[in-house]
Amino acid sequence: METSEIIRTGAMLVAFAVAVSRGRKIWMMADAGAVLLFGVAWLVMPGVLLGQMTTGPLDAFHMSLSRLFGAMLIGSVVTFYKTRNSGDVTVSNVLLYSRVMGISMQLMAVGYGQMYYRDLEKGGWTSEQVWYGLFGGGVWLLGNLYHSARSDQFGCYSQRNDRLSFVLRLDGFMTLLGALFDFAFADLSLSFMMDVKADGIHLHMTRCTAAVMFMSGLVSSWAPVFLKDEDKKSVLLGRIVQNVLILMATLPYMWSAFSTTGLSLLAFTAGNIGLLAYGYLAPTGKKAA
Repeated sequence: METSEIIRTGAMLVAFAVAVSRGRKIWMMADAGAVLLFGVAWLVMPGVLLGQMTTGPLDAFHMSLSRLFGAMLIGSVVTFYKTRNSGDVTVSNVLLYSRVMGISMQLMAVGYGQMYYRDLEKGGWTSEQVWYGLFGGGVWLLGNLYHSARSDQFGCYSQRNDRLSFVLRLDGFMTLLGALFDFAFADLSLSFMMDVKADGIHLHMTRCTAAVMFMSGLVSSWAPVFLKDEDKKSVLLGRIVQNVLILMATLPYMWSAFSTTGLSLLAFTAGNIGLLAYGYLAPTGKKAA
């Protein structure tokens, strides 16, 4: 390792040690801040990030997939921020657990990508990207796992059969199903959106986005057992932000690469925003028993 890499690794370890030792709330805000920075970077300058991570050729669809990843990250931060002062321990437990599962999936994607897409000309990843992806992701996983495992209160309240809970359950089911499909069958998923053969970068970014989708799906599925309606609505707000940003990120690509499937995906995203808004605007005021 070069000196600069050693310094960056050391700085990452110091930042991790400080954040994880300051308690659950500080850790979650540090987590949200880091995820927000990465999300904005992937959304705004995907070419710069991908250019540093691979020497393979990049195309417009690489950029679009990277922006989808950034959109999902930013939306997840919205929920973290809106629920930061929640007195319901269920909320933080669910958010931390969702991070543990999602990061684990991302680590699997990084390892799989390096093992099966080593040829950089076909869209593989540099050794530096793998090191920071596995090391940084591993540290991130440990922090969330530590604060998740040490909780001695689990919360959880009875679910209500109301509009808000119904939309959350439905969104959770659809998001989890879509995430599992994209992660397990990334090549098949991409074949619906592009005519050219997918390379390692396409497949990896699809799986990374699926990992964050899985996080969001878990949170939506568990949100009906939150105590307060405002916390449930914060989950839906994060999902709305994700879908709006996805719509904005994919429109330019779909405009240049017109396809019936692409239009169908845009219509589905717009419809999903309508469903989430329907739940978000549900009347509130009651608390679960």
